Amino acid sequence: MIRFVLSFVVLIIPTTLMGGTLPVITRFLFRRSGHLGERISQLYSVNTLGAVVGTFAAGFFLIAALGIHEAAYLAGAINLLIAAVMVALDRKYSAKSEENNQNSIVASDALTGSNQSNQLFTPRLARLALWAIGISGFCSLAYEVLWVRALVFILDNTSHAFTTMLSAFLFGLALGSLVVARWVDSTRRLFIIFGIVEVFIGFFALLSIPVFGNLGASLGGASDYTATNQWLWVLTRFGRSFFMMLIPTVLMGMTIPIATRIYAKGKTGVGSAVGRVFAVNTMGGVLGSFLAGFLLIPLIGVSNSIMLVAAVNATIGIALMLAEPVMKYRNRLKMVAANGALIVTALAVLLSYGQLMFISPTERATMQNVLYYEEGVGATVKVYQDVFLDKTLSIDGFPVAGTTQRHQDGQKSLGNIPLLLSQVDQPSVSIIGFGAGGSSWAATLYDTSSIEAVELVPAVLEAARFFPEINHGVLDDPQLTIITGDGRNYLLLTDKTYDIISVDATSPKSAGSGSLYTEEFYQLCRQRLSQDGLMLQWLPFHLLSEEELKMTARTFLQVFPHASLWFSFQRNYFLLVGTQQPLSLDFQRLVSLISQEGIQQELEPLGINDAYDVLACFMMDEETLSNYVAGARLNTDNHPYLEFEPSIAYFLIEEYIEKNISAIAPLRQSIWPYLVNTGQTESEIQSVKDELERRIIETSIDNYWPQYVEQD
Repeated sequence: MIRFVLSFVVLIIPTTLMGGTLPVITRFLFRRSGHLGERISQLYSVNTLGAVVGTFAAGFFLIAALGIHEAAYLAGAINLLIAAVMVALDRKYSAKSEENNQNSIVASDALTGSNQSNQLFTPRLARLALWAIGISGFCSLAYEVLWVRALVFILDNTSHAFTTMLSAFLFGLALGSLVVARWVDSTRRLFIIFGIVEVFIGFFALLSIPVFGNLGASLGGASDYTATNQWLWVLTRFGRSFFMMLIPTVLMGMTIPIATRIYAKGKTGVGSAVGRVFAVNTMGGVLGSFLAGFLLIPLIGVSNSIMLVAAVNATIGIALMLAEPVMKYRNRLKMVAANGALIVTALAVLLSYGQLMFISPTERATMQNVLYYEEGVGATVKVYQDVFLDKTLSIDGFPVAGTTQRHQDGQKSLGNIPLLLSQVDQPSVSIIGFGAGGSSWAATLYDTSSIEAVELVPAVLEAARFFPEINHGVLDDPQLTIITGDGRNYLLLTDKTYDIISVDATSPKSAGSGSLYTEEFYQLCRQRLSQDGLMLQWLPFHLLSEEELKMTARTFLQVFPHASLWFSFQRNYFLLVGTQQPLSLDFQRLVSLISQEGIQQELEPLGINDAYDVLACFMMDEETLSNYVAGARLNTDNHPYLEFEPSIAYFLIEEYIEKNISAIAPLRQSIWPYLVNTGQTESEIQSVKDELERRIIETSIDNYWPQYVEQD
């Protein structure tokens, strides 16, 4: 609620002014034409098409090319230019236009040439149309929220995917408004048309449920395309979104002009009539989006919510048909019966199948059995088994944790490596991202003063109980404090300092996750670290191009000059380790830690048996890393390149791995210069050095990625 209020305060003035533009323009154009419905349709269509262009340009080009602030400044400058042009035109033409001013809707109707359209609706019917357009706005924005949650599984969970979905939604509205412009002023039975449109919005919304569940999964994935035609993939995603939402959004686009035409016939002020219709429709949309996201989805799920909202559409449609003043009552009942039967039949068929479970193509390829499924406020969380009985935790269709060897490598590395490298006795630990709980469990194996885990999606905590072999019931461990919320926001608000911060974020390309890879986030982490503190950042080289990998590492180095690059235990991921002081590791301390029984049992399945195996994960020191990333751009809040540049990991996972591994392999270093307390005598010290060199050779990168490393 605090966030809502703060956002409201920031946005209320500009958005209020935005809401005032269309009624003013309508009032201006109404002086020159009696075709109010046609003008409203055309204006709404053009305005919405402009929104499509703005959405697409911002999401795909402006933010990546200019930055968030600069893109906003550009939009503001365009607003100011429009204002200057309008002031100049007003001074030139306002005096002449006053003599042609026609204020009443009666005069407007006289110009249409239609006897039927000359009829003025009663105030009661006008109010009914106003209520109907408000409820219609509620349904429309509720559908948008619900469809976005479903389309994530067909497209992906990136900012570009959300841009595509919104653009397709708005394009449908614009097309519908353009279609209705041809006949809205001349039609004889506006209430019947309005009612049928609302019923059919509900009907086609119901049809979207089986489409999402069946046809969507067969539309093919990004693997059907190549890196050379990634824009074809973008257009294909737009086409999929548009196909899913085409008919209902076109019908939604018809409602505003129809409602405006009806309401204006019951009033005399054209500008005020248009303003009220848009205001009520928008307020309904605000309520619909809020309730759909925060109430309906967590209570009854996405598919049931679509059915409920469709029933609301059908109800207001039937009410409108019954209110038609120029149709015989018997004929109205026939229309209501036919449309009601259509909706009831569709609802009955869908209810017989039960709630739809949304599954991404990635999940469908391996999933055998679903153990847990929850559609929550933040995301859809799933736990499923594959044919080998390995379990996976996914968020919005993206696998984030599980029992597979690869997932265990990430979880155990993020939990153990920072505590093995820390030089602080009884460190305080903060882990951003809970996942299956493997990292949090690992932290409890060490002597710590406190452990906190921050998790954004509450359902993840429930899903984690299906992974006792990973987290060992750590949720019930009194050593661990769980904080539900956004990790970055928590670090911003807390006044605590930590000796270790481990960031277990999802893909840097996922919508929202990019904020955990920016310079400002790293600065925030550094402010929350103690003087001897250490930060660890997960870096998935299979999801990032070499340029993006260098950009992330350079951004990290910008804040943590004493940064080093490490492999995870089984070389599936990179890890960035940042320290406040120059890197220095107490060898005997590491030996003592790794020899503890609980830690040994934790790491042996990953092939980590002693201190040498841990130290062999070291890749680059700060100087070599700095040279490697020289010239790379910085990823910042204002320039979120990782999140807003095209995500082509779908096409190039193998190529990403090959380029990143082959580029890193020749730069691998020994951690020997950074070790202290390696022995009491020269022979002991030399023995440690020799064994470390032998183990580095033994665990060479080509043992893990032989196909990507050139053999000697």
